Amino acid sequence: MNPEFWSNTIWFVLLGISTIIELLFIIFKAKARKLVIGLYFTISALTFCFEMVVLSLLKAYAYHPLFIPQSPPDDSIAGNLFSQFSVSATALLIAVYNLKYYWYFFFAAVYGIIEELFIKLGIYEHNWYQTWMTFLGLLLLFWVAKKIYAGSLNHIGRFLRYLYIFLGLITLHQHTIIWVLRLTGIRKLSGNFLADKEVSFTVLAGIYLLIVGITIMTIYFSKIKWFWKGLIILLLYAGHYIAAKFNLIIYKEGWFFVASSISIFSMYFYTFILDKLYTKTREESNKIFIKQA
Repeated sequence: MNPEFWSNTIWFVLLGISTIIELLFIIFKAKARKLVIGLYFTISALTFCFEMVVLSLLKAYAYHPLFIPQSPPDDSIAGNLFSQFSVSATALLIAVYNLKYYWYFFFAAVYGIIEELFIKLGIYEHNWYQTWMTFLGLLLLFWVAKKIYAGSLNHIGRFLRYLYIFLGLITLHQHTIIWVLRLTGIRKLSGNFLADKEVSFTVLAGIYLLIVGITIMTIYFSKIKWFWKGLIILLLYAGHYIAAKFNLIIYKEGWFFVASSISIFSMYFYTFILDKLYTKTREESNKIFIKQA
């Protein structure tokens, strides 16, 4: 392997392995496992949105895992994903195991130590950001995650259910569709929409997820006839075409229909998956009731 793997990449790989171990402990403990998986996607979206604001918009810090060394912005996003999924797993671990408040401080301190270690190793750097901000932010995340989990065990209201599903769509669609299409060069969001290229990408990605995500969720959950659903999907294609004409979305030649179809129907598929994850079966409900009793 390249020397860069052992100097930079390996530390993010180890962080990823620890995340997988945490998730295994969570799934082993959880009574409503589908619900917990759905909540993991939702909580991951919260951390992702926060990190995109401070990483891409405010230029607070940068990661250097060297997964994608030819593109520093994408390389930093890759490092961000390992961080995002790790702290989200820890937040859900605290919630599922119903750990006391002093564990919040323990895990926040551990991540603070990891952050300082990454800085010393040169695989992460602060611009204006400080480690104590991570510590305080994680205390808030752990508290929020525990509240979300506790509130989801009994009954999730319609509004919150739709909100959680939409947040889950951000995690799934942003990482597996929008970013992957960008990395492959098949489809990119414009870097000229705003003065800063990465800010432009982040803002357009947010707008795109809002428009397409809410539209697809409306189609999926509404009781309108299939004719009207099909018509709305055609309008989404038209919207993609107009965006391409104004160079807000840039397609590789010959890939417009394929890339647009992947984006639209993957959003529908992910909505279906999240809907099933957030639908508790009678058996799961009984397990939760027995546990609480």
